[in-house]
Amino acid sequence: MIRERIERYYLKVLMGRKTGFGVQVFKAFLTCSSLLYLAVIQLRFFLYRIRVFRSHSVTAWVISVGNITLGGTGKTPVVERLARLLHSRGRKVAVISRGYRRKTGPRWRRFQEKILGAPTTRIVSDGKNILLNSRVAGDEPYLLAANLEGIPVLINRNRVKAAHYAIRRLKADTIILDDGFQHLGLKRDLDIVLVDGRHPFGNRRLFPRGILREPPRNLSRADLILITKAEEGKQEELKGELRKFNRQAEILECRHNPVYLRDVRTSIKASLELIKGAKAATLAGIADPYGFERMLRELGVEVIYSRRFADHHFYTQQELIDTLNKASRRGAEILLTTEKDAVRFPRLPPGKLPVFFLRVRIDSVREEEDFGREVLRFLRRRNL
Repeated sequence: MIRERIERYYLKVLMGRKTGFGVQVFKAFLTCSSLLYLAVIQLRFFLYRIRVFRSHSVTAWVISVGNITLGGTGKTPVVERLARLLHSRGRKVAVISRGYRRKTGPRWRRFQEKILGAPTTRIVSDGKNILLNSRVAGDEPYLLAANLEGIPVLINRNRVKAAHYAIRRLKADTIILDDGFQHLGLKRDLDIVLVDGRHPFGNRRLFPRGILREPPRNLSRADLILITKAEEGKQEELKGELRKFNRQAEILECRHNPVYLRDVRTSIKASLELIKGAKAATLAGIADPYGFERMLRELGVEVIYSRRFADHHFYTQQELIDTLNKASRRGAEILLTTEKDAVRFPRLPPGKLPVFFLRVRIDSVREEEDFGREVLRFLRRRNL
């Protein structure tokens, strides 16, 4: 919880919601740290380019899905849609993730792994059965495993080791790297980079002074750029800016469309009509909770109470009880959360207030276009 309080304070500083002399000193420190961070990452890229650091090849297609900012661009729905698409075309797909913020066990075990080398590849799903829970796997790998029938999901900080495992043990011929744009140790056939259509580069400063993981000019490495959370007819200026960094990459616009609701207690699906006009409370521990709340309002929901946690927060039962009680006192008729949050819930306590998560899918921003067809057309042009 201390880490989350620090994280929330840090985000308020980045967004300009904190003022004062101490905040200015902190910002100056972050600016100096950003310069050091820039020097380190550019040196790393240079060492890979001159082959001091080695990029490994594997005997399978390797497709990376990543971004240049910290969180919130919607990688998980894109990875899921891409994996389904390739699986339906007869490819033997495996998804590999780092498993960010998963519980990796006691400190002595983590220290032992570092001394002995890369950690062992762990199978979240073998395509038939889910073998790890969300705490051990991480919320995003677990979510992918739950939604991708017939497609294995693996976790390992060492993506090269995980790729070799997937090819040798699981006979994969297509590897999808979840959040792999900055992982240069594994050569890839295709780099897909996501850019948030509403906040493409944050405050345009590098981490830790901003949310950029690397300078926007490094988009030159991308083969396909997806503008996510796009609004039709409103991305031309952003497209023009992206073209300055990369003239060759294809640029597609897409958005996250709500599909249905699912009851967290019973797993029963429900229509979106259920929440139209409803007074609702929201609970979210994601990078962009405001975007989630905005989507609900666009569906006709009256959001009367919101509780927000840090991204990847694992909830306690007491937190859920407190949220449900506060929501009821405020007059909420329903509690709404995201699918990614729901996999981090403990067993929900019984209560009168129903709890649903919103299922979303990645689609083209233009109704006449089909996202899957557009991606397949691009892959065929790349001979993949």
